[in-house]
Amino acid sequence: MKISKIVFILAAVLPVFSFGQPVQSRVEGELLVKFRDGTSAESSRRVLQKNDSAVIDKFDGLGWQRIKLPAGKNVDIAAAEYLESSQVEAVQPNYYYRLLATPNDANFAGLWGMAKISAPQAWDLNTGSSSVVIANIDTGIKYDHADLAANIWTNAGEVNANGIDDDNNGFVDDYYGYDFYYNDPNPMDENGHGTHTAGTMGAVGNNLIGVAGVNWNVKIMAIKIYDSDGNGTTSAMLINAYNYIRLMKQRGVNIRVTNNSYGGCDEACGYDQATKDAIDALGRAGVLQVFAAGNNGQNADNVPMYPAAYDSPWIISVANSTSTDARNSGSNYGLISVDLAAPGTSIQSTLLNGGYGGLTGTSMAAPHVAGAAALLAAHNPNLSLDSIKATILNQVDQLPAWNGVVKTGGRLNVAKVLQNQTSCSYAFSGLSVPKIPTKGGYFSVTVTTEPNCDYAVSIAGNWIKPTDSNSFSGTRTITFRATVNPTITRTGSLNIGSSTVAVTQSRVQ
Repeated sequence: MKISKIVFILAAVLPVFSFGQPVQSRVEGELLVKFRDGTSAESSRRVLQKNDSAVIDKFDGLGWQRIKLPAGKNVDIAAAEYLESSQVEAVQPNYYYRLLATPNDANFAGLWGMAKISAPQAWDLNTGSSSVVIANIDTGIKYDHADLAANIWTNAGEVNANGIDDDNNGFVDDYYGYDFYYNDPNPMDENGHGTHTAGTMGAVGNNLIGVAGVNWNVKIMAIKIYDSDGNGTTSAMLINAYNYIRLMKQRGVNIRVTNNSYGGCDEACGYDQATKDAIDALGRAGVLQVFAAGNNGQNADNVPMYPAAYDSPWIISVANSTSTDARNSGSNYGLISVDLAAPGTSIQSTLLNGGYGGLTGTSMAAPHVAGAAALLAAHNPNLSLDSIKATILNQVDQLPAWNGVVKTGGRLNVAKVLQNQTSCSYAFSGLSVPKIPTKGGYFSVTVTTEPNCDYAVSIAGNWIKPTDSNSFSGTRTITFRATVNPTITRTGSLNIGSSTVAVTQSRVQ
């Protein structure tokens, strides 16, 4: 829960009013005013009367008074007016002082990763929302775990275990999510891996037991793609899982992010176009996808580990950092294919037996980032997928150990993520060849946007051919080739992010 704001009075005497304080940090309609030594009660009364104000409190021995301003009076303007009086020595707002929102969960002291990513500072701003859904694609979830049950997503359109597809989505009894390994509606964890990742994202916070997730309040959808040994998923299972999440997103479930703590052999030993297409379709539906970078200790730019290494604007790939902010020796890395680091070594979280314990790997790092994405979505529900991703990447703690090792050169800081948001917008230059001649040729569009705002480019018109990847980041010039035109005029378009640039090919007049 969010800690209530508590008003304290500053004990220090400040000589002047400090302008430009954020509105949310002070009590509106009030000021603290200090009159000069020797000012009579009548003189101070006249100053207050002139400013149409009233005294709420007087602080004996300090000379400060708490003043109630007239309704609608701006605090900054009122402070400036008080300082015009020769009887006034100092003026300042009545600041809010807030407690740092540290939860009372019994094992919180062991969650070194939460402190490292500045989660307590973030929780002072927001602790999450039950309106935000994370889909956890894993071994399932022990959805009746005491520290998870309240944060488990349930399908409002489905009656549990009645053998009927109540919401007509093609899945019978998909109440908690779905098990795509056994093709049944019960995604109960039999391995423990998915229960552990779920706890990092969203174990119930401040409930006196166990651990706290990055989100104290959230809903986690259980998507099971593994058996009890954690082996054996296929491309078809992954595609079905991605498509189910996309279906539910399109049906109105507010799924903002997926956690994907898997990869490499045996499910993704190489490039898999069908799986990538399903990932891209899920991204186009508005779902950010966080992937573990892998535990091979390799440069993933040279030895890609899929799905994390796919060139897709909707993926964040996460490396494993230790409690000293070093790279865990087993963690994959890469300036191109791995975006940032997050705590992943000896991470305490929820276990299959109903208790708690530690695990290590990029599997444990990824849910810190997925949890941060969900927390940001709760804090600002209007942020787009690309803005959420850019914010996370732009607000890392820059660290020497990660400089030149991952794309951002840093480790997740969730407090900065909430405080300094990137809003991705895109501006386009005109086409370098406004009218493309019938003989074809090359043309380009320059896209201007914020750093780490990632976007895809798709084409309407089979006569336009890309000369580069279809996934781009930040300000870029994108080049295309137009084929020879067998007719007089034809039109097409470039779909860049959510915007469209029209292209016409015609005979040059």
